[in-house]
Amino acid sequence: MKGFKVFLRGNGLKNVKAALYAWFFNLLFSLFIYFAYYKLFANAAGKTTIAADVSGEIGVFTFLTDISRNYDGNFSLVFSLALMTALLFVVVSIFLAGGIYAVLVEDDRVTFSNLLSSSIENFLNMLKLFFVNLPNCLVALFIPGIMLFLFLKTKSLVLNETLWQIFIYLWVGITALVFTFSVAIYDFSRVFKLKEDRNVFLSFKKGITFTFSNKLNILAIFLLYGLSLVFLYLIYSLFVRFVPDFLYTLFIFIIYQVFVMVRYYLKIVVMRAEVGLAGVELAEMNP
Repeated sequence: MKGFKVFLRGNGLKNVKAALYAWFFNLLFSLFIYFAYYKLFANAAGKTTIAADVSGEIGVFTFLTDISRNYDGNFSLVFSLALMTALLFVVVSIFLAGGIYAVLVEDDRVTFSNLLSSSIENFLNMLKLFFVNLPNCLVALFIPGIMLFLFLKTKSLVLNETLWQIFIYLWVGITALVFTFSVAIYDFSRVFKLKEDRNVFLSFKKGITFTFSNKLNILAIFLLYGLSLVFLYLIYSLFVRFVPDFLYTLFIFIIYQVFVMVRYYLKIVVMRAEVGLAGVELAEMNP
């Protein structure tokens, strides 16, 4: 199957530099958000009753509740900062993905300067494609949402424990399937925008038709990606469980950064596989 082949061919040293590029910006972004939240929570906690008398560990919910009761100003600011963080994360993701896809599509040298210049050059087109793909995202949210709503509205089904368990398994499976194709449409619309220099609407249309004409290959790519992430998470959990307490903070930080780096590597394997699959399709159409 082409999907398995292009995924395996997507591995290589070329991915490491691209993964480092994505990891570097992720680290900068994470540090900025961390220190912003740390300063905010430090100020808020200093005015709460918990800060005056801490006896043991407290939960996040308890901490936020205490802030909301004693320092409303910072509590509302938390949500504003969270919204800004989400928007910035989307923008940074669009910026990074555009540069990586462009270098992969053009089969250019994977250097920091090439990736950065490609990200800058293609950012506006990638941003336009993001907005064009919003209906695609809304459909992906609507399908599992309406399924869950209809099931919960039927009380006779909800009260049946066996049917509830069956529904949960089916719902998770269908949701994963819907989101897989939704992500694939978005990804391939970006690939074809860069490969064929179409306008964003034609690229979006091509992404839809290509995704549904290569369903099994795309499922194979994302299945291997998902299994790789599960395996990676299990390894991460194993390391965290056996780390000594005195090394906990430092070790967790280092291991987490390695985990993020490997996760980016796997994502770039998927991106290379998508570019490779699109290339095979175009080669077959234009022998």
